[in-house]
Amino acid sequence: MTRRPTATPANPHGSRTGSRRNGRRPRSQTNAAQPLSDALELPEELRRASGLTGAILRRLRPHQSTRTFADPKTGQVYSARLNPIGHVCKDGYVRLGGGRNWAGKEQYAHRIVWQAVNGPIPDGYQIDHRNHCKSDNRASNLQALTPLQNVQASVRRGKIASGVNVAGARLNDELVREIRATAGTISGADWARQLGMDRTTINCARRGQSWRHVKPCPRLRTKRRPRAT
Repeated sequence: MTRRPTATPANPHGSRTGSRRNGRRPRSQTNAAQPLSDALELPEELRRASGLTGAILRRLRPHQSTRTFADPKTGQVYSARLNPIGHVCKDGYVRLGGGRNWAGKEQYAHRIVWQAVNGPIPDGYQIDHRNHCKSDNRASNLQALTPLQNVQASVRRGKIASGVNVAGARLNDELVREIRATAGTISGADWARQLGMDRTTINCARRGQSWRHVKPCPRLRTKRRPRAT
């Protein structure tokens, strides 16, 4: 005697349509579209058509908002169809262009690579290239810095002029040392009148807010937070 399936809220007529047959899931579930979440879950025919090796496919990391994939080892970004995308612009950065997944706006490839590996970029941070090669988007070459840290890194690399290298600079290393050495005898206003400069420029150099590469350099004073009562 065969046993009739019991009725349930999901299957009120007690039919076998919503139940499992021979341990298999119903067709309505197996044919459901899978979300684009992992490169390894892509259809086999798509992976074969891309021509990418298994090693590259295992390295790919998904970027959800743009529906792209990033290779952390090479810094290459791939489309949802696993085609390499991105072009080097005049400023040296690699940009991805303006389709519907980008809301008509271009995005930087290095930001997509960093987000695919590390998650969302923290508020107030920028993604910097360690070797200052703007087209080298390998994950190991990217780091999150504050705007101040990014500028300081550029100054150390010589990408931003500082000191006597600034066009029209009136101060030099020896003059800055003398200004700091006479902090108790000659005021910033007197130095400004003598050199024909703004007093703020003199005071910043004296306090170490500028010309920090000149030693000895005063230690910057930071405001202390009031203690909680």
